[in-house]
Formats: sequence, C-alpha cells, structure tokens
Amino acid sequence: MLATPNTLNLLDIVALKIPLSEHNLLAGQVGTIVEILAPEVYEVEFSDDDGQTYAMQALPAHQLLKLHYKPLKTMSNTINQFGKGDNVAGDKIQGDKIQGDKNQNDFKNATIGIVAQNQAQATVSNLNQTSGASVAELMQIISTMRQTAAQFPEVISKDITREDIIIDIDDVEAEIQKPEKERNVPKLKKRLLALLTATSVVAAPIAGMTDFANNVMEIGSKLNIELKLPSGK
Repeated sequence: MLATPNTLNLLDIVALKIPLSEHNLLAGQVGTIVEILAPEVYEVEFSDDDGQTYAMQALPAHQLLKLHYKPLKTMSNTINQFGKGDNVAGDKIQGDKIQGDKNQNDFKNATIGIVAQNQAQATVSNLNQTSGASVAELMQIISTMRQTAAQFPEVISKDITREDIIIDIDDVEAEIQKPEKERNVPKLKKRLLALLTATSVVAAPIAGMTDFANNVMEIGSKLNIELKLPSGK
C-alpha cells in the first residue's frame, strides 16, 4: 500500500492552500512544520531566502499542502502472458478466478461501501469535538489571542498582570484539547470571563484589543458557554 501523500509530520515542508490576509500570508507561501500543537494543528515557520523568519503561525491541516521532492514508489506495471488468462506479478489468473476466490460483483446491499462510509463518518465526528467548531478552529483563535496578549503591559491593574492573562489562555487551551465530555465547563467559563474582564481594565490603547474581546466571545459561542461583556465595554 502506498503512503498517504499528505500525512503531515514534524519538519515537513508545506505550502498554504489559501491566503491569510490578516497574517500577511499569501496562498502558496512555503513554510516548515516546527511543532505539532494538537491533532491536525501545526505551528508553521515561514522564512525568506536568507533563512530569516518572517511569520510563525498555528494552522490546521486542511489549510496546508505537503510538498514532495521525490516520486512515490509504485508497483511495476509489467504484465506477462502465461497460458490461459493473464499472469500479473507472477500469479496466474485463469478466467475470472483470482487466487482461488471468484470475483463477483453482486455484493448484497453494497456491504463494504456501507462499512467504509460509517467509518469515514465516525472519523469526521471525532475531529469535530464541539458542536460549534472543530478543535483546529478554536486553536487558531487562541493563537491570535496570544499574539494580542503579548502586547499587554506587564501590570494591567492591581489585581491583574499580563502573566495572569497568559495563564488563563493556557487553561482554556488545555480544556479545549480534552474530549468534549471531559471538559470542565465551569472552569472554562471562569477563565473566559476573566479574559473579558481584563480587556475592560487595560488603560493603554492596544491594537487588536476589540478583536481580543470578540475572540473570547466567539470561543464561548462555539462551546455553547454564555458570556456577557463587562459593563462599560
């Protein structure tokens, strides 16, 4: 059996399938997978011809195309004639009998097709662990929030520091990576509300602050957790 050509691994060279204008990345830009963040989510480093990194971005597998520089190994196409029927790869085939098993096309109710379809549906179900979004989508939102949080002042108020915000984001990420039935929903809600509160007390103007609050609200919506913006926002 041939290996799946788009299986992604650490240090694989990949290209973006779609443009990400919010990150100044074009479709077709080439990067390297430097970390596996979660199932189907990868940290990709984009560098120029001089080896200087110009972007680091968490991306889901469906936005990436693995690049190949060598042809896949394929089975020989040589077919020899031998007596009655054809000899394929050294095995004699007479009439419609292959390795002793008659090849019949009357599979009742297409059983094999039904089983394959059910397995595919189960796989998709496992990838979509939330009713509102896949883990990959939520991880993308968290990655954007981290970039904004890095711009916060070290001390936000007498009770909140930038480190507190980062810890809250870490806790939200850890819960999201768990199977849906194992998530601590009250803890998730508490952390998300803490992040919303932080946006209301940051005094200095920070680019992306409104987007940060909206991202927190979006995570709550996708996880079916009701959140309310702090008064004054």
